[in-house]
Amino acid sequence: METLRDYLDFMKGRGLVLEIGEKVSREDIPELVELLAERGKVIHFKNIDGYECGMAANLAPSIDALSAIVGDYGRFLEAGNKAEKKVAVEPAGLTSIDMAGRDILSVLPILKHCEKDSAPFITTGIVSSPDPDSGVVGRGIHRLEYRGGNRLGVTLINPPLSDILQKCKTRGERMRLVVTIGVDPVLFLSMAMKAAPGTDKLEVAGGLKGEGIKVIRPAYPDIDVPAGAEFYLEGDVDYADVRRDGPLGEIGGYYMALEATPTMVVSRIFHRQAPLYHALLPTGLEGDAYLTFVSRGHVEGTVRKLFPFVAEIVFVAKTFGTSVVVSIKPAERPQVRSLITAMMGFPMIKKVVVVDADVDAHSLVDVEWAIMTRCFADTDVIVAAGLQGQPIDPQSAGGAGVGKMGIDATMHGKHIEERARVARGNRVRVLSVLRSIGGAA
Repeated sequence: METLRDYLDFMKGRGLVLEIGEKVSREDIPELVELLAERGKVIHFKNIDGYECGMAANLAPSIDALSAIVGDYGRFLEAGNKAEKKVAVEPAGLTSIDMAGRDILSVLPILKHCEKDSAPFITTGIVSSPDPDSGVVGRGIHRLEYRGGNRLGVTLINPPLSDILQKCKTRGERMRLVVTIGVDPVLFLSMAMKAAPGTDKLEVAGGLKGEGIKVIRPAYPDIDVPAGAEFYLEGDVDYADVRRDGPLGEIGGYYMALEATPTMVVSRIFHRQAPLYHALLPTGLEGDAYLTFVSRGHVEGTVRKLFPFVAEIVFVAKTFGTSVVVSIKPAERPQVRSLITAMMGFPMIKKVVVVDADVDAHSLVDVEWAIMTRCFADTDVIVAAGLQGQPIDPQSAGGAGVGKMGIDATMHGKHIEERARVARGNRVRVLSVLRSIGGAA
């Protein structure tokens, strides 16, 4: 699986693509994505009013969908540590558009996702730029705000791109960018992973795929980008054009604005024939699935190695990887507290609830029952202030850190009555009754 189109074929073969043939307006798409995402399928808009391209959304409709192409978390962790060298190929089949004097919205159906967003935003752009010292191309997913004409605000607030921006600006050198849009979810997911300094994330992606990523250089000769993508935007940073960025309804469910971000001047757009624009609704299920998958990838191996009594780790849906329920085998109370404090040390995690194995960690009702019956609030709740959080968390603003909470909702070392269980009847007779009314055990 090398391209977004390969992935769509893969999902279509499993009956997991919802194709919308009716002509849709760009302004209607965010609401349609929100309403249709609950069906658990990739959404393919084939006919967008005023555009020659189609649109794919909700690419990762569930964690299961990601697992089907990436594998289990163990393989994900292992593969992420095995870099594969890139494979250079020649560009082919690309149409080039000179953007001087043109409006980006005439080419790309960029969406205004939330009611009070400052403008349409590209939320799936993989930004690539070479480090002026090492020459290694730094990459990351950074939101881009439409600023009229051929200009996009670019929020380079995380390394390595933030470091490259500072180096280029301090030295008075050009910062050249290529923005890639429309790749398969494995490649997109790898751009959200942390990589060692001096490591090209495309080589990490190669480790995840088990083979080197094919790359082309459609724009600048020292910036290679994944072959087979749908769009490539070439441009430079205009250091003099700095503006307030946002607000944008971010993945955490809140509007987030930045006081000042630079502007990318797009000089040229390259695209495949009949391209597909990848749209990601920040507050939707797709972004949550990516962040949850990556968060679990970072947490799983370390936690299980340090705390072998951990039975299962469950990330609560729609909390963008910040809320976790951990099911454990019997352990001493100090061990449980150590587990909680260790997990709060991960930047992405803000709340940890630890439950016994008899509690269904996937059921928020069962977890809440455990908290109400097995947690002594005066001794079993841990609150820590000023810990490292995620940049997308509005509580992280100002750099003071975030408050985090851990809850020991286990029975270990506590005087708690045995959990009541409903008496079980004869299994054959019970199943017979349930089948007679169309039910199942």
